[in-house]
Amino acid sequence: MLRHRPGHPAPRLRITPAVLGVLLLLCGSTPAVRADEAPPAAGPAPTVYGPGERLVFEINYGPVNAGEGTLETIGTVDHLGRTCYHVESTTNSNRFFSSIYKVRDRIVTYIDVTDLSSAYFYKRLREGDYKKTLEISFDREAGLAQYTDNTPLPVPAGIQDELSAFYYVRNLDLEAGKDLALPAHTSRRTYQMRVIVHGREVVEVPAGKFDCYVVEPVLEGEGLFKHDGRITLYLSADERRIPVLMRAKVPVGSIDVALKEYRAGTPLAPLHPVGR
Repeated sequence: MLRHRPGHPAPRLRITPAVLGVLLLLCGSTPAVRADEAPPAAGPAPTVYGPGERLVFEINYGPVNAGEGTLETIGTVDHLGRTCYHVESTTNSNRFFSSIYKVRDRIVTYIDVTDLSSAYFYKRLREGDYKKTLEISFDREAGLAQYTDNTPLPVPAGIQDELSAFYYVRNLDLEAGKDLALPAHTSRRTYQMRVIVHGREVVEVPAGKFDCYVVEPVLEGEGLFKHDGRITLYLSADERRIPVLMRAKVPVGSIDVALKEYRAGTPLAPLHPVGR
């Protein structure tokens, strides 16, 4: 059994399945949106996800089942005149693990439907004794990230937050050995997030067996996992680019986030005809 010993720091877990980083992604008759290309100015950009998509994950901390996480595209919202996908991530430790280290996290992003950049980001972390709440509104016209303390910071066009970046990468053409990059903003810092595509691998999770792309987002600062090592994502090599498995190293062990339930959504503009 895992125990927190007095006098030792409690394990800091960022077990939110989104990268889950980060992150937390196809080829076909419709060209994929690349990080260095501007999408069409009018109308929704093609995506592999859409309103109604819901993914449920089991979270294992080493050999111990720690809880459950969800990723859900709830629908669309209007934010500062921009139509956006409303995406939420939640993480909750189970009863057993909560007796050691209680986690109740919620992360929200609004993703502009036209260029798939972030319009709004909200993060509420409740992990043991650690508490953090962060809220950012991205002003496209002014090129600013507006925090609730009224301290605006400049950001480039096409900016991504910790969660929107994960959804953006799902729409990209993936090719082994070819790195991708996109502008990301987290914790008052803007940087170019590298995304490394290592190859393909078949993995088995509670939801089934999947042929996957093996993807590594290189995060800077605080991401959806607080980690001292690599985060590896396994994205299904089909038209949906489903996040099947996420693995991360943390200071006191490793975390596996494995898909156990999946419900497809309805993209406003499908990147691929489903079932082709």
